[in-house]
Amino acid sequence: MAGTPACPPKPGAPEAAPVTGPEMTRAALRQSVASLLRLANGDVQDAQTLLDAGSTRNTARLLRHAVTGLIEAVVASEQGYTGPADTSRISEENPLKADLLRLDKFPGLAPAMQQDGRLAKPPSTTFLIGPLRDVAKMLDRLKRHFGVDLEGSGQARTADPPRPSQPEPPPPPAAKPQPGAERRKADNASPPAKAAARARPAARPAKTASPPPAARSHAGLSSGSFWALVDRWKLVDLDALRLIGHAGGLTKKGTRPRFKLTEAEAEAVAAMRSLDETLEQLGLDPAQWLQAPLRPAPFGGAKPIGLILKTRLQGLREASHYLTQMGLRLSLQES
Repeated sequence: MAGTPACPPKPGAPEAAPVTGPEMTRAALRQSVASLLRLANGDVQDAQTLLDAGSTRNTARLLRHAVTGLIEAVVASEQGYTGPADTSRISEENPLKADLLRLDKFPGLAPAMQQDGRLAKPPSTTFLIGPLRDVAKMLDRLKRHFGVDLEGSGQARTADPPRPSQPEPPPPPAAKPQPGAERRKADNASPPAKAAARARPAARPAKTASPPPAARSHAGLSSGSFWALVDRWKLVDLDALRLIGHAGGLTKKGTRPRFKLTEAEAEAVAAMRSLDETLEQLGLDPAQWLQAPLRPAPFGGAKPIGLILKTRLQGLREASHYLTQMGLRLSLQES
């Protein structure tokens, strides 16, 4: 946790894996998020056992471990790779940040040692009931968001960071018929037409179309999601920024900027994510596939990345369409 000394690992626990850095693949990121939540789940269960036995000092230590793991999982989803449990790395857009900050600074989870080296007074059992409950609730929220089976060993369903849900716009109001219009129309109709009109059942109101999937696919996207895809695709940073239409460039220090995606940028990143998921489903390495010349349309002997950088969003969609058609052909051949 930020601002507190690192806690030693529990006896017999495996050593933590080293920070992998921005080169972490998307699959590895999902696996890391799932593993961090499973470790936190074990800490919470062990903390409950110790609290029931009256060992409050060790209960507090395990809760600190659990909170650290939860923050590490969220930070990894924000920046696209695992790193320190630093709450300043969590975006202000993250709806869970305030609750994570409260858990991180809860007085019942203060360091076990005082500044003079002596052990701090252990917290009471009553004092730890609330933090244990809150940590368990946060674990459950993150488990449901990331789609993690805490008893399993597989990857998380997603590694996208939590973001506020966007409510769908209400359907437009139905047009009201003008008073007397239907009656005047019926009065002017011929006798056979009047009889047919009486025999016809009343027309059902037309259903309003739901928003297209693309309009709902931007949830959870951030510059961290974008940079994770850039690393996975092995793109040059400036080329990647031009691909999504970001005009800011790199920072003055030459590092990658963190920024809030505009609607157009989010649409481009969503198209990148869709293409990446299609490649993953087909078992293709994104970096290799993007650099291999392809003869079929729309590439015409060019590399997919060349088409994508040239036509941007259109190129991303054309590449996704090509892969979808290829996947359908492979499915038909296998059947």
